[in-house]
Amino acid sequence: MINIRIHHFFDIIRDYGSGKIIQPHPYGHSLHLISQKITSEEIKEMHLVIECDSICENCNKLVDNHCIDTISHRKDFKLKEQFNNYLDNRIMETLGLKKGQNITCAQLIKLSNQYLDNIEYIYKGNDSEHTKIRAANVKKGIKLMQSKKL
Repeated sequence: MINIRIHHFFDIIRDYGSGKIIQPHPYGHSLHLISQKITSEEIKEMHLVIECDSICENCNKLVDNHCIDTISHRKDFKLKEQFNNYLDNRIMETLGLKKGQNITCAQLIKLSNQYLDNIEYIYKGNDSEHTKIRAANVKKGIKLMQSKKL
C-alpha cells in the first residue's frame, strides 16, 4: 500500500485524461512510478496523508521529510508544502475523507463527481481557466479509469 496526498491522486487522473506521458522528473520524485501503478491498476488501496507521500520519495526538494519547493502561481502561498496541505485538506473535507484513512482507487473514482462539482471551491485562488482545463482532463481520466472497471 502507498501513502498518497489526495491532490496527487487527482493530478494523476488529470494527467491520464490529458494523455500526458509521465516521465522521470529532474527533481527525482516517484510520480512517474506511482502514476503508472495507479493507471495500470497495480495499486488498489492507498493510505491518505497530508504530508510527504510515496510520490515525494527520492525528490531532491524533500529535506527532513518536508518539501522545500516554492510556488509562484499564488500570492497567498510561497511554500509548496503549505499550499499542498491546504489543498489536501479542502479536497478531503469536500469528499468527507479523513487523514490516515485507507481507500481504494475505485472508491476515489466514485467520489470524483463530488470533487468535480466543487472544483472551483477547491482551487479558488488559482487561475480559473486552468481550473476548467483541470476539470475537463479529470473527467476524461475518470472515464478512462471507469472503462477498466476498477
